[in-house]
Amino acid sequence: MHWFLFALINPVLHAAANHIDKHLISKYFKSGSVGALVIFTAIFALFALPIIWLIHPAITAVSPVHALILVLNGTLALGYVILYLYALEKDEASIIAPFFQMIPIFAFILGFFILKELPSAKQIVAGLLIICGAITLSLDFSGAKIKFKKAVVQLMLASSLLLAVNGVIFKFIALNEGFLTSLFWGMLGQIILGILLFLFVTSYKKQFIQVVRQNTLPVLGLNFLNGLIILMGDVALNFAILLAPVSLVLAVSGFQPLFVFIFGILLTFFYPAFGKESFERKVLAQKIAGIAIIILGSVLIN
Repeated sequence: MHWFLFALINPVLHAAANHIDKHLISKYFKSGSVGALVIFTAIFALFALPIIWLIHPAITAVSPVHALILVLNGTLALGYVILYLYALEKDEASIIAPFFQMIPIFAFILGFFILKELPSAKQIVAGLLIICGAITLSLDFSGAKIKFKKAVVQLMLASSLLLAVNGVIFKFIALNEGFLTSLFWGMLGQIILGILLFLFVTSYKKQFIQVVRQNTLPVLGLNFLNGLIILMGDVALNFAILLAPVSLVLAVSGFQPLFVFIFGILLTFFYPAFGKESFERKVLAQKIAGIAIIILGSVLIN
């Protein structure tokens, strides 16, 4: 199979995961019950740990310092999920998902201050395009007056920043300790934070118990499916990187917002109970323009 097809699997599957997250929040985690979904996310990591250990028993050979850093880094991974879910609670998946294309920009900023790396002129232009696209999507045209979606933008910028920091730290240590070892200790950090949130954040605990009592099987099933979809997307991405230059593969991944938008349209027409997309003319034009600008920037930046 051509590398492009493997590279395309990643944005398609991740776009599907965005809509599953939105469906979970809309149907099972209503009225600010995002905390319960956060706990379920940590539980999925708990199931993954023994599998990683069986595949790669050498995870215990990790440097204690690196293990501690990876555990703390894992809390950042769950932190970005928390912010992302709160943003998803406020708006459609087709508006939220494109903001993750801000991650390369934050990576450039971190690289400049930490590694003294200077982005090229083309990368700077691409970054500005992504910012322009994000600004386009951050405006609310649904009312008589145009409003700025301040809360959504703040949540997604913070989420993207945490994910960028998480990626930089993970890659730095994984180059020394190995992918599976680093993945194991990072997931352990997610689990620890999930347990702490369950024990000490009363609202999260109540939400989790209530959802388990009312919708155990559908919620667990969709969470497991979502985790599996994301994992398959990441595996396809890594395999594509083995077949083609990283820059080309990441450029293809930048098409995720487009697939989120396409899936939103298909769900609206054929399965509206799972998700709906606004078809108001000015809102539709806004989404098309913002996503197109972000995709152009994503392709240029890689």
